[in-house]
Amino acid sequence: MLISPSAPDPNDDDPDAPLGLSRKHRAWVALYSLENPAFDRRQILRQNDVTEADLVNHLESWMQLLRQHNQKQR
Repeated sequence: MLISPSAPDPNDDDPDAPLGLSRKHRAWVALYSLENPAFDRRQILRQNDVTEADLVNHLESWMQLLRQHNQKQR
């Protein structure tokens, strides 16, 4: 089950979150990094402290962000 982009992320207010980012934003960074096939998937997940489940949970909101970006570029 995917979390809707409007669903609150319990880690959004976590002051101890790695890099000071919410889990959603860390997943977005990981998804962006994974677009480069030269990067090691396990290392990206580890560096951003996210799981495969986090990527799945935030994939739709990442895709929505990309669509919005692409529309602005036109």
